[in-house]
Order: sequence, then C-alpha cells, then structure tokens
Amino acid sequence: MAKSLQQIRQDLADFEEKTTQLSLELNHLYRNYLEALSQSIKQQLILACYHICTQIYPEKFLKLSFSKREKLQNNLRQLGQGIQEQLLSYLTPRSSTPQATITEQLLFQFSQSEEPSLDVNKSEVDSESKAFNIKNPEELVNWCKTIEEGIDETLESLSQKANNYLHQAQIIPPNLPPQLLEMALQAEEGRLSAGGTPNIINLLVETNKDKQKKEQQEQQEQQESDSQVTKFSAIHLRLSDIVFPNPTLSIERKEIRKHLEKLKKMRQSYHQTQREYATAEAETAWRSSWYQD
Repeated sequence: MAKSLQQIRQDLADFEEKTTQLSLELNHLYRNYLEALSQSIKQQLILACYHICTQIYPEKFLKLSFSKREKLQNNLRQLGQGIQEQLLSYLTPRSSTPQATITEQLLFQFSQSEEPSLDVNKSEVDSESKAFNIKNPEELVNWCKTIEEGIDETLESLSQKANNYLHQAQIIPPNLPPQLLEMALQAEEGRLSAGGTPNIINLLVETNKDKQKKEQQEQQEQQESDSQVTKFSAIHLRLSDIVFPNPTLSIERKEIRKHLEKLKKMRQSYHQTQREYATAEAETAWRSSWYQD
C-alpha cells in the first residue's frame, strides 16, 4: 500500500532530524581531526625542508651565510603558524557550497581497513556545535566535500610557498620550470610516496642545451639536439604521507569515513523518499483535476 503524503512528510522530517545529529557528530570529528592534522602538517613541512637542505642539496645550503640560513628557517617556520586557523575555517558552512557529485569522491581518500572507532559524546557535541545545524543530507555532503577540498588547497599552497622560499635561497635549482613542477604536483595528487622520502617529489627533467637552430637546419629531416637530464627535488605535502604514519590521525580519519558511509546511505534513501513524495504529490494533483466524461 502506497504511503500517504503525511506519512512521507514525516519520513522526510525524520531524515532531517537524523541528518542534523550526524552533522553535529561530523563537525566534532572534523574539528578534532583538523586540530591534530595542523600540528602534523607543521612537523612534516619542516622535516621535508630539512631533508631538502641537508640530504639533497647540502652543498647549496652550506653556501648560504648564517643570516640567510636564519632567514630561510624563519620563513619556513612562519608558514606553519596559520595552518590550524585556516583548516578550522573550513568548518563554517558556506552558503555558496559547490554542488557535490557522489559521496564516493570523499570516501576514496580514506583507507579501506577497519580501525577501532572513537566514541562521540553527544553532550560534548551539542555544547561545541550549538550554531551548527545542517538538515539536508545533500548539503551535508557538500559541506564535507568543501572541507576535503580545503585541506588539499592548504597543502598545495604550503608546498608552493615553501618551494618559493627554497628557490629564493637558491637551494632548489633556478632552472626548474614552475609550470613543470605544478603539473608534476597535480599528477602526483593523492598518491603515496612509493618508498621515497615523504612529502618530497623527485623529477627528471630533460633540458635542451642548444639555442634555436637556423631555418636551414630546422628544415633538415633528421636532427639531433644536445640535452641533459637533470634531477630536481621539491616539497610536495601529501595528505597520505601526513596521515598514514600518525596513528591518531589514521584512527580519526577512519572514524570520519565510517560516518561518511552512513551519510552515503542516508543520502540515497533521502533522494528516494523525495522522489516518492513528488510522485505522491503528482498523483494527488492529477486526481484533483481529473473528471470522468
């Protein structure tokens, strides 16, 4: 027997209530996760810069005067000062949140292995999130997506700024094309360091040593150009490199994943109920205007 409009409205109201509670729990989990993540990012950033300066390009670092070394280190320390504030700012719901596609876009970043869950104290959740209230599962998915994208943007920005400081100090070779580095960072997005040094990308770049050939030479059918393959290393903060070795972060992220799995199912059911409600409304509208000849 088909449900009445009133029954379906009650089902939608129940979904909104469950979504609100889930949003409070996710807000609590994300807050703890982002606070811990910000500290780990600062540590991993400095470790990666240390490795660049002492293990990969030690000769170039030693060429710096004491004051220039101090300036470089101070610049790198300052990069980490605003990380937590920036990450926590993504918790504030935005009215112009981008439209999400599917929840799996969030879930693929999480490990599939199971870890012990974290208990979320409801009273603690309510006390810290009184102003946080999302009722629509679609809106909650968008909110989570915004946070994940914000984390990626923060890591990319920090990597670029750190590389700029290393480049200014002439640690990173000056002939590394910025466009090439940007393309390499995008291609490596979301990958593990595959046994290499965490948060550092290594590139092999072929550079042409010859200048532009004359027109007559360019018309030759076969032509060889002298080239040199150069290895470059640069900072590339990866979320996987930061979370994986940190047990606390790993557990917190897997707990978020469990809640996102729950949200995925809730979102699907919510859409089905919305469709059911639209169908029931259409049937009612049809009957209201239909008459027998």
